[in-house]
Amino acid sequence: MRSLGLKLWSKDFIKNVDFAKSAEASLKDGVFDYLELFALPDSFDETKDIVYDMFYRVKTIIHAPHNIQQLNIADKNEFYNNKKRLSDSQKFADLLDAPYIILHPGMGKGEEFLDESIRQFIDFHDSRLTVENLPSYCSQTKNELHGIKPFEIKRFIDEANALFCLDFSHAICGANACNNDVFSFLSEMKALNPVMYHLCDGDFSSTNDSHLHFGEGNYDLRGLVLDYTTENALITMETGHGIPYDVKPWVDDACYFRKTIS
Repeated sequence: MRSLGLKLWSKDFIKNVDFAKSAEASLKDGVFDYLELFALPDSFDETKDIVYDMFYRVKTIIHAPHNIQQLNIADKNEFYNNKKRLSDSQKFADLLDAPYIILHPGMGKGEEFLDESIRQFIDFHDSRLTVENLPSYCSQTKNELHGIKPFEIKRFIDEANALFCLDFSHAICGANACNNDVFSFLSEMKALNPVMYHLCDGDFSSTNDSHLHFGEGNYDLRGLVLDYTTENALITMETGHGIPYDVKPWVDDACYFRKTIS
């Protein structure tokens, strides 16, 4: 049976307490099956006690910071700073016994940047690190990215022994940017045996990763899930933008998802 994950940010526990509490109740009531915690840099010491008290019995995946939080593993001059920015993710993973830490490739397009991202993946020495495929550019900064095509992700898997999180929206956007057939692109990604998935709605013809709530776009969500995920898949909802005030939009997404794939 496929499991559905809810995503929270570590700072929600001190800056958005009502949302965190409503998320806790929904997770413990079984509305969602697991938590994906985005571990912002320098947030562990401030939030570890409340995070542990709320979620130590909840299955958890950790998402590491990325370019927006200055964690750019394609920059060789930032390796030691990147290790520091990653360290809170590793501490949260230890605290909550998380099996995976999702880490994005860095910024930049081309083999030079890809090589450096893979080198840093290796030198972080953490078997929980899970590479996530990216779109061709960051929708917020407009910087070009790598880790887009299946062969690039395969290099992380083969050379860094990385696990793999397949992000459907990133793959659709990446295929469109590369003028590739989306379904062939997804089939190649599926063949890399992802350990988990990210899912939102969006514009199937676009190169922009829009993170729409389910039903707001034109993705064939049923087809994506049934054709490209396994029966026991972990699928994190990456729906919605902005500061959340309660968990209801994601409860609605969960209901939509379960009706769609039933």
